[in-house]
Amino acid sequence: MTSPEFLGPYRIGETLGRGGMGAVYAGVHERTGEKVAVKLISQHIADEPRFRRRFAGEVEMLKRLRHKGIVRLIGYGEQQGQLFYSMERIDGESIQQRIRREKKLDWQTTIDLSIQICEALKHAHDIGVIHRDLKPANLLLTPDHSVKLVDFGIAKLFGFGEQTMAGSVLGTADYMAPEQADGEGITIRTDLYALGSVMYAMLSGKPPFTGKNVTQVIKALRNDRVIPLDRLDPELPEALVELVHQLLEKDPAKRPPTALSVTNRLKAMRAGLLHQETVHRGDSPTSSHPKNSRGNENDQASVEKSAGADQEVTPIAANVPGQDQSDLHSRPTSKTLATVKLGSTEAGGRTDGGSSEDNAGEPGEPGERKTHFQSVESDKHIRTEPTSDKETAAERWKQAISISMMSAVLIACLVLFVKATKQPSADDLYRAVVQKNKADQVQQAQTEIDQFLRRFPDDSRFEEIKQLNFALELTRTLRRLTVQNKLGITPLNAAEQGFLDAMTGREQDPISASERLKQWLAIYDADTIASSEELDAMVVLAKNEIIQLVERSPEILIDPRATELIERIIDTIEKAPLESARDTLQGIVQLHEGEAWATPAVEEARRQLRNLDETNADSN
Repeated sequence: MTSPEFLGPYRIGETLGRGGMGAVYAGVHERTGEKVAVKLISQHIADEPRFRRRFAGEVEMLKRLRHKGIVRLIGYGEQQGQLFYSMERIDGESIQQRIRREKKLDWQTTIDLSIQICEALKHAHDIGVIHRDLKPANLLLTPDHSVKLVDFGIAKLFGFGEQTMAGSVLGTADYMAPEQADGEGITIRTDLYALGSVMYAMLSGKPPFTGKNVTQVIKALRNDRVIPLDRLDPELPEALVELVHQLLEKDPAKRPPTALSVTNRLKAMRAGLLHQETVHRGDSPTSSHPKNSRGNENDQASVEKSAGADQEVTPIAANVPGQDQSDLHSRPTSKTLATVKLGSTEAGGRTDGGSSEDNAGEPGEPGERKTHFQSVESDKHIRTEPTSDKETAAERWKQAISISMMSAVLIACLVLFVKATKQPSADDLYRAVVQKNKADQVQQAQTEIDQFLRRFPDDSRFEEIKQLNFALELTRTLRRLTVQNKLGITPLNAAEQGFLDAMTGREQDPISASERLKQWLAIYDADTIASSEELDAMVVLAKNEIIQLVERSPEILIDPRATELIERIIDTIEKAPLESARDTLQGIVQLHEGEAWATPAVEEARRQLRNLDETNADSN
């Protein structure tokens, strides 16, 4: 895509980045000097009739996103058939860039940033907009430590799913919810899963699920359990770990219901944890980082260029010269659309503004190449002193209501904090695990199992719960390997195939299975083998399963067919002549050798043959 000189009223400067949707440029309004980021939609997308029909209508929804934590849409238009829109620009890095620079963020910073993200999401959800692509690259940090959400998935709002947009899945799979990967219904809880993924990345330095390619990542987020955060960092607050894990539940119904509920939990958590730190230190509560502010920003700077062509780049914000910044935090009660009609484009690409209505027409009509630009203006409602006693009373009532609401929120936060800090006892956790196990719902008891193993290692029931956890881990691993083997998308490696084969038939023949597992361990539990997290987990499971198989083997009933053969062997030895008995025993060995169910009978036949040979040798 060649960089244009002008798009609508903006003179186009450097390229800020490119992605599947198009390119992002630095732009300056020719008359006002306003600095913006201008996104030019790729021609092959803009030419889609379905996209053009919905362009103006969907922008109307984006214009309603008027929140201090969301980058503001400034205007949109069409320049000689090329669709574009402009957004404000800020000086700051993304959370993704900060994670790469600092490796991971502390829990205080993570909670503060997450609260701001939740507040912005609540505003969007309240007006019916779902972000759909929340990730660290779409969360920008301003110099005053505020967060700005960008890129509310214009491609998705316009009817283009992830599978149809070139490069879009690759850029978002690490933070995608399972239902999104499966093409199921998208809800506000889809955004909350992505929020949990972002919080996980801030606390650990990496997303919950990773892989060499998109297929592996999607397979993992569908089937695997995330590595517990407290295993990666035992110093993390338990309440924060539990909230992140709840946000990452694969079943949307098990996640928190709204962004507001998450906000309240985070605020209560922050207050309680900071209070605990204060009591512990014996000083006044202070944050480990500068306090957030919401002041005006006067400096303008361009955005760093995108790290790669496949990364969707989103315009990022700058304050508008002359704009009353306090108005950005209020919801407009009306909108004024100022249409600036543009003259013909010269050879150099410059377009002069004017009030002529030439070329006027509806945007987005297939086959037409109009030139127009519409700005999104904020209404200003500046109030001075009340003009009457009635207005004074009304203002007092509003203040009283606001104070009451703030008090109610504070009480709710304190209640939530008490609930969050009240930990279940060992008996409570054990009882919950046992009940779910009896109801054949032990998979749903994983949270209680993890808590029990983490908090009560000295409890007499620890080993019982530990073995139940091993059984769950083994079941999940075998299910994953079996599905992967059947699909054939990513073939099993030698270690995985050997592990799956060794585990097959262990219920019917535990002794043979334990021998196969010992042989597998001899190969893969060696210093000469390059270790990996998956292989280490399988080695631990194999060692534990060998112990369990040996313990359970006396309880395994012999196959009735093997029992019948053993009875025939005994009857033959007692009644048949020597040569006839030898023929019968050899026939059993040759016919059934290698069959798992007949192993006890074959072993018995071989033992009796050895006895016959010894008897014959003694007689000679």
